[in-house]
Order: sequence, then structure tokens, then C-alpha cells
Amino acid sequence: MKLFKTIALMMALSSCAKKEVPDVPPTFNDPNWTRIEIVEGKEAHAVYGSIDDTLMVSTLTEIYQTTDKGRTWQKTKVNHQPIYGFLSVRDTIFALEAISLKDKANQRLATFSQYFSLDKGFTWERCSKYDISEKRSQEYATTFLDNEVKIRIKENLEPINGNPNHNYILKSDIEVFKDGTSKIIQVPFENQLTNVHVDKSGRLYVSATRSIHDKKTGKSFSAEKNEPAIVYISKKNIKQLID
Repeated sequence: MKLFKTIALMMALSSCAKKEVPDVPPTFNDPNWTRIEIVEGKEAHAVYGSIDDTLMVSTLTEIYQTTDKGRTWQKTKVNHQPIYGFLSVRDTIFALEAISLKDKANQRLATFSQYFSLDKGFTWERCSKYDISEKRSQEYATTFLDNEVKIRIKENLEPINGNPNHNYILKSDIEVFKDGTSKIIQVPFENQLTNVHVDKSGRLYVSATRSIHDKKTGKSFSAEKNEPAIVYISKKNIKQLID
């Protein structure tokens, strides 16, 4: 009888322990932000379009489209690498495949486009096929709101043993520049951030990886298990979170 009680107690304690460390992260629920994900996408990078219409997301190795607010995704292109920016020129979207060194203004650039799309990213053509220049660039991980507010991902590094050439990559911040001043937007998620985008309604899209960073140290300490490519979307015009 005692043995039975001991086994029952051990099973109860084991059950409690499992509940304290769940295998799946709790459902994201925030009054100001929505989360969508592409399962096994591993990393989200460039974002273009709108969740209300057609949203295009570059993952670690592909480009996906959703027309139903992220419930389903259509793979439209395999890149075998991330796309670091989508450059819109009138009715054409160019996929930028490289990150350059910093320019004279100390700004990194997303550059070089082999492919372009005329239908919001559903189909892609080679620039060389039509003798279109592949030399394209725009500010990397940067977006603008009404040409008055600049929003960018601020990379944070910590030198390893004081060596500035070898660094820990800490959690990035979202930095906002307005009227000659800058501030950091506080967000309710701890994933590593990769890029930003603003749609026509002024909502901010923040792409992220599955890597999760510690709130105090900023260092990566775990990763989401289903390896999603993640995009967080502000529910309102981003001005309401900035002001």
C-alpha cells in the first residue's frame, strides 16, 4: 500500500513539473499586437504588403504569400537564402538578396536583385532575362511612416572578452526617429528581430526568428520548438504606440 502511495505521489509531482515547463509557448495575446507565423520557416526576414490584402514574407529559404490573414500560406519562390528587403518601384517589386557594408552615413543597405515581380510576389522573373539592372538598394531593416517618421531595427552587440571584433548578438531594438529625436519602442515579445515594414494603414510589421532572448541580459537562451518564421503586427497605426 505504501509503495502504491509513493508511486502515485511521484506521478503527481512529475505531472506538476511538466506543467511548469510547457513544451509549447503560451498563446500570444496582447492588446496592441497580433502574431502570425509560418511553421518551420525558421526565420522571417523581409515583409511587404498588408495583412488585409496580400502579405509577402521572406523566410530563411523561401518567399511565402498569404491572402487570408496568415491562416494559410502559399510558397511562391525558393531562394535557398533569405531575402533581406522588398523594393517597390511603381508596379514592380525587386527581391534584395544581399546586405552590404555600411555606407558613408553608417547605414547598412539591402542590395542586389536578380528577381522581380509584377503581381505582388506571386510569380518571379529574372532581371537578366529582360536586361533589367540588378543593381538595386535601400536602407536595410528600415521603414518610413508618412515620410516623417523613420523606424529601424537597432542591432545590439556585446564584445566577447573585450574584443570588439567578436561579439555576442543581443536582442535587437526597434528605434524610432521623429523631429530630430529618437526613442526605443517597448514591445511585448522577446524574439530576435530582423526587419520592419509599415503598410498603407500605418500598421507596423516586425519580422523575427524563433530565437528567444533573456529580458535582463539580452542574450539568446532558448528557441521556439516548431521553428516558426514569426511576424508581429501592430493592431493600430504605429503612431499611437510612438506618441
